[in-house]
Amino acid sequence: MTPLPIQAQLFPQIYYWGVFLACLFLYFNYSGSDNCNKLLQKNSMAPALVFSVLLIVFIGMRPLSYMFGDSANYAHGYAFDPINAVFSVDLSKEWFWRFLRDTCRVMGGTVHFWFFIIAVVYISFPLIGFRKLVGENAWMAMLFFLSAFSTYQFGVNGLRNGFACSMEILAFAIAANGNISKMLLGGVVLIFALGSHKSVMLPLAAFLAATYVIKSPKWAIYFWIASIGVSLVAGGTMVNFFAGLGFDDRMSAYGNSMDQYADSFSSTGFRWDFLAYSAMPVWLTWYVTKKAETERALYGDTVEEAETNITGAGRIADAHSMRVFNILATTYILTNSFWVMVIKAAFSNRFAYLSWFLYPVVLAYAVIRLHIWPDQDRKAGLILLLHAGFTLIMYMLGKC
Repeated sequence: MTPLPIQAQLFPQIYYWGVFLACLFLYFNYSGSDNCNKLLQKNSMAPALVFSVLLIVFIGMRPLSYMFGDSANYAHGYAFDPINAVFSVDLSKEWFWRFLRDTCRVMGGTVHFWFFIIAVVYISFPLIGFRKLVGENAWMAMLFFLSAFSTYQFGVNGLRNGFACSMEILAFAIAANGNISKMLLGGVVLIFALGSHKSVMLPLAAFLAATYVIKSPKWAIYFWIASIGVSLVAGGTMVNFFAGLGFDDRMSAYGNSMDQYADSFSSTGFRWDFLAYSAMPVWLTWYVTKKAETERALYGDTVEEAETNITGAGRIADAHSMRVFNILATTYILTNSFWVMVIKAAFSNRFAYLSWFLYPVVLAYAVIRLHIWPDQDRKAGLILLLHAGFTLIMYMLGKC
């Protein structure tokens, strides 16, 4: 495989503007509606499939350039690292990532072939996950994912992290349905995700807590608010504590060398800008939870609630949809809370992605599956456009 004949500096421009224009087109398609009929109707999967294939080729066949960050380092390792003679599963290392890389090399594939395979997983796994979560509205959900603040960077720079988190999106989408057989399938996907980047243990732990321990997202929101105070008062101590847990070896280096890395990072210290960005799904979760409680007090439990003993659904959604949203939202909030505690570490955006990869999932599921507003079609399109517009502005300002 050979790279696309496009200059490296043009790739982010094409990506950000291309995704934004797709979001703008969808907004105009939804802006004229004053109800939620467009979200409820069955839509074709063709746009999502075609756009995803184009982006897989676009990202996967990028040229070798330091403009893509760590891609150059991964390419160097692909060319020169020794191939494991015997395949083994070492849970303390990224065994699946190494196995996939070495398999591509043994097959004689170029580094662009390997990047292409990575891009297939990075784009297609969320697409499959959204298909399971929101059915035929996967097109809008994929645009939420593709227009997210970190999606491009973790597709071309933080490859291993983005690769593992995309697998986790699919695993969570499968497991959140609650069926035992589906949860086992989700567990298998999680094993491969952990074998690609062991830091995804953090969102996995949050997902398990959200599924079996924390039944209301309100408790996660309280924990998130408390984490801000902890970070302000004892941020350095928390960085050292989480570094000692060993779920990401780089945290120790970044946490202990903030002055050393300051010149290569936009700013260090408490990142109020990152916190403000992270707050949107938290606010949306609070709004949805309060609305569900209010409607449930007015109208009583739904039939689904009486049958499943799941509370909090009200008229905003059926019990199953509300349960899935609560799990996804609580997982995001808990994981983001742990990041807030180490927000003062240099390159904390790398750890923020352990929650940010769920940012578009929470937004998309809420505006597509839950009945939050009477004119939800229009508001869903507007939220998507604002979401994509923010990312485009950040790119134009050189922040992503």
